[in-house]
Amino acid sequence: MLGDMSNQKPDPTNASGASSETPHSPGEASPTPDPAGTINHFETVIAAGLNKPELSGSVVGAFMSAEVYFLSREEVTGENPNAQPLLLSNAAGAAMVAVFTSLERIPGAYIDQAPYGVKVQGAAIIRSLSKTGVVINPGDELSFQIPADGVAVLQQELLDHGGDGR
Repeated sequence: MLGDMSNQKPDPTNASGASSETPHSPGEASPTPDPAGTINHFETVIAAGLNKPELSGSVVGAFMSAEVYFLSREEVTGENPNAQPLLLSNAAGAAMVAVFTSLERIPGAYIDQAPYGVKVQGAAIIRSLSKTGVVINPGDELSFQIPADGVAVLQQELLDHGGDGR
């Protein structure tokens, strides 16, 4: 489904040293969602849009150009370029790819299921999906969803504009 992307194992014991970023441990609290507690620009945009539906377009636009992480069950390498992203279900039972704004936002339980963090631009995720939505930071206060029909609209916009989401 997704492939040939930068790969980082979100584990503090990562022997490859590919990332100095590590997710928080399962027992630790997630960072707070106020703008002062955000980790990057994309999180600041999410925090601003949480209670302001009129900013949802800005949040989606920021997602399209942001570097985000999804989790893969297998390591993405030159020999194995295809990722198998962690899929969750929303309240309606629809499939959603779990995406994170930073490695620190990944709950330990998800790392147990899919231990490899793959860094990619949001637009690349949108381009690669079929009949699947996206949930950003599932379980975190800085979370939002793009349902499968919203992903289809974004895919059409990318085709129409031939752009990379910026």
